[in-house]
Amino acid sequence: MKGIIDVHKAEYGVEPAVVVEVPQVTTLLGAFSEFCSGHALMSTNTQGLRVAVSRRSDSQVHVFNSTKKERRKFQLIGIKGRKEDKWCTPVKSICQMLQATELDVPGFDLTIKGQSAVADSPAITAAITSGLLVALDNLFDYKLEINSLMRLAYNSNRFSDVYKSRLRDLITIFSSEPGKMIRFDLETYDYSFFPYPFTKESGVGSWFIDCALPADELSEEVAIFRTEARAAFACLKEVMPRGIRLRSIPRKEIIQNRNISEDWKRIISFVINDSAAAEKGYECLLSGDAKQLGKVLTDEQRDLSHSAGLTSPEVDWLVKRGAESDSVCGMTEISVGITGTLVALIERGKEGLFSSKLEEYERIFGFKPVMREYTPSGSIRIIPKDEYPLI
Repeated sequence: MKGIIDVHKAEYGVEPAVVVEVPQVTTLLGAFSEFCSGHALMSTNTQGLRVAVSRRSDSQVHVFNSTKKERRKFQLIGIKGRKEDKWCTPVKSICQMLQATELDVPGFDLTIKGQSAVADSPAITAAITSGLLVALDNLFDYKLEINSLMRLAYNSNRFSDVYKSRLRDLITIFSSEPGKMIRFDLETYDYSFFPYPFTKESGVGSWFIDCALPADELSEEVAIFRTEARAAFACLKEVMPRGIRLRSIPRKEIIQNRNISEDWKRIISFVINDSAAAEKGYECLLSGDAKQLGKVLTDEQRDLSHSAGLTSPEVDWLVKRGAESDSVCGMTEISVGITGTLVALIERGKEGLFSSKLEEYERIFGFKPVMREYTPSGSIRIIPKDEYPLI
């Protein structure tokens, strides 16, 4: 498989002037907690997006999504959003945002490649806007500070109704540290870093299992769930006393409320539990308690399946195999912008017992899963030219 350097040269006839590596945002727990201004545990991993840019001699932007094998182009004068732009919407939005701040935006060629190039709209937007801003800042010598880059990326949301990034994702992309997780309080947007305990030296390791489902599997269901959650919490705010912390409302109080529909009660309860799971998980991670964290992950997966309905037969099959294995402390589906990614806590040295189940999974479902060890990675970076032969 060609790396992004070769892909860019084949597409445009020149080597890219700047290449940026955007890590993939990982939400271990609390993926939906923004609706109740709750808590979330986040980090990055080494998958994600690579962004390559080079100058053009005209005022056009040409974009090649190498992962989707799709192309877009537009003029920098009089940029207009179109429904068919889809994943290219964040590119237009960034150009519009830079023009609105009176920064000069000459024409450029852009290549994007990686898992995040086929992610859901919040994830692909965060990845593209972050990577493109860092690349253009370097290419055109804007000399923008990190806070300015994050602000521009987030403010570009105003140019799209669908392709919007989340502030916590942008903070994670720009601020992550290797080997550390970030605990977010989404009420105040305070965040702090802490070491991830399940390293190669620990008795328990953590593993990602990519179920290899089609990129759009469950994506529509997730988008619908988010729309319903937004409406459910808008209703909850209206019927609850002003100033109450939504993330702290007891489940009994929600269930007994006659002004909320049964469907919305289910969604509200799930989201509040999602936030609470992040806090329980945080305590387990601080103490390095794999068994207790495994229970939190198992409960989270049950809620995802039964309360939110955000699962699939393939995911359920793998989770069941994990539950049957004494070496697996717990596992759940996590948010990386692509549905069908699981994290599993497995006793060190016994991961082969579970990985053998992946061959059976492939025979049954026809998808080839990938299992890789998870360790939190770092923040967005410009790839130096001496690494080009390796990418």
